[in-house]
Amino acid sequence: MKNNHEKIIYEHLISCVQNEAPAQIIERLQQLFIDGIGYPETDVEAALYKIVANLENQQEFNYIISRCCYILINRWQMQQKNKNAIAELIELFENSSSRFSGIASRSRLVQRLHELTSNFTQSEEYKVLRRLVPAFAPKILTVNQEAKYPLGQLISRYPFLYDHCLLGNENSDLQKQTVREIQEQKQKQFELSLSQYTLYLLRHLKTAKKIDSEFGDKIIAPVKNPTLLTDEKLYLALQEFVGKVKDSYTYRDLAQDFLSQNSKNQNYRGFKSYLYEYLIDSVDPKYGKHQFNNRLYQYLKNLFSEKDSQKLNDVLIMQTCSELFNFLVESPTHPNYYFFLDLVANLGPRRTIGILLKIALLSNKVKPLLERRFSILFSYYESQTVEDLRWLVQSLENLNVALVTNFGAVDLSFIKHGIK
Repeated sequence: MKNNHEKIIYEHLISCVQNEAPAQIIERLQQLFIDGIGYPETDVEAALYKIVANLENQQEFNYIISRCCYILINRWQMQQKNKNAIAELIELFENSSSRFSGIASRSRLVQRLHELTSNFTQSEEYKVLRRLVPAFAPKILTVNQEAKYPLGQLISRYPFLYDHCLLGNENSDLQKQTVREIQEQKQKQFELSLSQYTLYLLRHLKTAKKIDSEFGDKIIAPVKNPTLLTDEKLYLALQEFVGKVKDSYTYRDLAQDFLSQNSKNQNYRGFKSYLYEYLIDSVDPKYGKHQFNNRLYQYLKNLFSEKDSQKLNDVLIMQTCSELFNFLVESPTHPNYYFFLDLVANLGPRRTIGILLKIALLSNKVKPLLERRFSILFSYYESQTVEDLRWLVQSLENLNVALVTNFGAVDLSFIKHGIK
């Protein structure tokens, strides 16, 4: 019976979003959930009252109202002109109050509805919804500004965070579909922009150095940098994540070579020993000898030590990579979090991401685990200003480039040749 009442509301909103303008629908939600009385379709209002009367807990209501929002968002996000309505919808619950509070106060059921709706704005479900605002309708922001805006405003820049930051613990198929569609759109957009800008950047550098006569006398039309990295830092990131980092080897080459050499390892202990050498090869020796190398060595030595004599397999590799991500990028609430901050401070964001990329390339199943680690950082710091988090923004930007160039559809292999 409870699901039937929910179905009445969902089907009603589906009909509304297909036939009415966003402003009309937002007014409907004001009447239905916030005013709580006087809704024109009495059967829909009665269904909501039944739900409130039989509700078992706040979480159940959060799920229902969240699903109602996604029914509308999924439709509106398909048209650019309606994307601003998404922000209005989400802010409606936080900024509005009942226009009939005096009358509504006579009904215990309506009072309960007001309480549930108010509590919804403090929930994790509403927090996830709020992140959709900058994801769907991002402001034009740059780190060169005063950067007083919160980190959360940058969520649209990082599609790799969407699965973790824009989806909650319990998600309907509709929520997943909505997020995946915008994720795919943003990913393709960034890949195309990065490819175009990389070509522009190389041509610009060649022209400046008068290396390539083909471009020497031509004026190159400027292309917008799709990252928040400077041209110099972006070029270094591309060289790091796509170019040759050791002799003629890229990070992908090094990972494949490492795996091929260790495929015949007799046990897990030997794999960990080679893995240690593989990772510290990318660490500045001065920094490594200070503390990092020893900590990494001891961590790997003790990691799954009960499995040391077992033969290496894909599951062990995946589990090891996962634990390494946890070790290197701890949650800000964990006592060992300073380890990641120390890495970034001493090696810089680019080289730190390079180490993490080397791990991610060892298994085709661990990329989401790395993304998860950075989603924890993003969620923890999202209300703090970019001005105070430049180290994290630089890390996110480098990670975005690293993931797109190594796991995305964009082909930037021409960067290997660099600028001689």
